Amino acid sequence: MRYVKDMRTKTKLSKTSVGLIQAVRAEAARRGVSTPELANRVGRNKKFFYDRFNFRKAFSTDDLNDIAVALGITMADIISSARLAAGMKSPDLEVTA
Repeated sequence: MRYVKDMRTKTKLSKTSVGLIQAVRAEAARRGVSTPELANRVGRNKKFFYDRFNFRKAFSTDDLNDIAVALGITMADIISSARLAAGMKSPDLEVTA
């Protein structure tokens, strides 16, 4: 069990999964897309995203691809966002492609 930095949230997810979740949230926010709207665009219910945004479950690669399409970006953009955030927050958070 580890804590997500700056959030005091316990999670069993890997640092990579946490970074990708944070990147999805950030990319949606940059584009002004709310969680309910993102869920609608991806064809999922809100609980799907709330479970992930609360670090209970990880996104699959298929999920990340669907999210990227819904946001008008690529999955590589999400990974780059996670890498950038990891470098800014903590040198021990590494996102590998």
